Parts: sequence; C-alpha cells; structure tokens
Amino acid sequence: MLNIKSIKINFNNKLKSIYSSREINSIWNQWVVKELLKMKTIQYLTNPDIIIVEKSQAQINLIIKHLLSGKPIQYFFGYSYFKGFKFLVNDHVLIPRPETEELIDHVLNYVKDKKIKKIIDIGTGSGCISIVLKKKLNVDITAVDNSKKALDLASRNAQYHRTSIDFKLINILDVSQRQSLPKVDLIVSNPPYVLKEEVPLGSVVLSEPFDAIFVDEEDPFVFYKAICQFAKENLNHGGKIFFEINSKLVFQLIDVIKLLGFSHIEIRHDFFEKKRFIIVSS
Repeated sequence: MLNIKSIKINFNNKLKSIYSSREINSIWNQWVVKELLKMKTIQYLTNPDIIIVEKSQAQINLIIKHLLSGKPIQYFFGYSYFKGFKFLVNDHVLIPRPETEELIDHVLNYVKDKKIKKIIDIGTGSGCISIVLKKKLNVDITAVDNSKKALDLASRNAQYHRTSIDFKLINILDVSQRQSLPKVDLIVSNPPYVLKEEVPLGSVVLSEPFDAIFVDEEDPFVFYKAICQFAKENLNHGGKIFFEINSKLVFQLIDVIKLLGFSHIEIRHDFFEKKRFIIVSS
C-alpha cells in the first residue's frame, strides 16, 4: 500500500499535461481528500505518511482515468455543490458555476424587501437556481427546460431538498409553448451564451451538454430575445429579469434588449470584475 504523499505525486504527474497546478490541487483537495477520503486538507499535509487503503487507491486511479478522458470531476461523483447545497449532476445538465451563485445573490438581495409572489427560472438544468430560491424565499416557482432528461434530474434534486417547484417541459423559443406559462413577478435565467470559438479544444466544458452552453454565432442572443418577448406578455408591471450573460457581448446584448422595448437596464460585475449580469426592468 502507498502513502498519501506518493499518491499525490502520481496524481500530479498523470494530470499535469492537461491541467494546471492550481486546477490539480483544487481537484485533489476538494474531491480526492474531502469527498473520497473523507479527510481534511490539514490532515494529509501534516501526515504525508498516512497509508491509503487499496480500495481508495483504486478509486483514485479511476478518477485519473476519468479526468484524462476530458470529463469534469463532478460527473465522476455524480454531484456538485451550489450555494452550499448538494446537487445531483450528470451529462444532461450544466455543472453549476460560481458565477451563477452570484446571480442568485442579486435576486435574493432584490427580493428581500419586495412583495414577490411568482418567479420563473428559464433553462433550469439541474434545478439549482430554482431550488435555492425556493429554500430561501416564500414564493411560487415555475422552472422550465426543453430537455426532459434535465427536468427528470431537476425533479430528483427538488425531492432531495424537499422543495415544491412546478417543472415544465417547455422550449422557450417556441411561442406556442410559452403561451402556457403563468404571469410572474420575476424572471431569472442563465441561458446558453458561449460561442464555440471561446472554448479551446480539450476543455472539459466540451463534455457538458452542448445545447446548454453554446449558441450559434449568427444569432447569439436568440434566448435573450425569446425571454424578453415572453416578459412583455408575462412579466407583471414593475417586474424584473435577471440574466447571466457573456461579458464579451454585453453591449451588443444591451442594444438588442433596448430594441425589444426595455429601457431600464443595469449591468453587474462578477468576482472577476467581468460584466456578467444584466438586470432588466419592465
């Protein structure tokens, strides 16, 4: 059997061709040490000679193989974390990002002193946005997605967190389908907004569902336009839309939103100081 120090060296050596040292350490500390070995980082740092049992060694080797295949570590474990909550994930849903946690914060900061009764989450994926909002707020939430497999997983996450959310299989781009949706006080959405040219070959992002991430460069604002058109009919007076956006396309997007009849538009930055969120008022 091997000690944890030698296993870490092997882990680094096997993955250094495709991951940076920072990324390797992050995966090691969070997923190998904490999730698999059920240890604290300080334990292995102060006790490098701790022997790791063969079963755990075999699991670590499987993790290496999984990562070398270009797949996200979260798909190996079948879950991820978002705002401190555990969410099931698979290759039918986007892995929750820290930026989207900030989107949640903007919504919560706005709603805390407002009389908001109904919220809709468009493009819910794993359900992480809807579920966290439901756990924090006393509101009715509708969550839509055009993937049945994504909604099946979102429903499982809602059951796990004991939250009641109205999930609907809806393609927001289809006018006839969105006519069945209710009027709401607030819309939140992290729609697909990445251009394929922005993601290098070999990125783990390419293992996530393509349609949940990428948009056609000929019409990169297709989802924002559809949601704003939906809002013109279904967003109650004084309501707001909270969008996560592509920071490289922010000013073009603002022009599109203005052309659709919305003049009150606010930009918010993420923790990297990138223009990452737009708040639109009706």
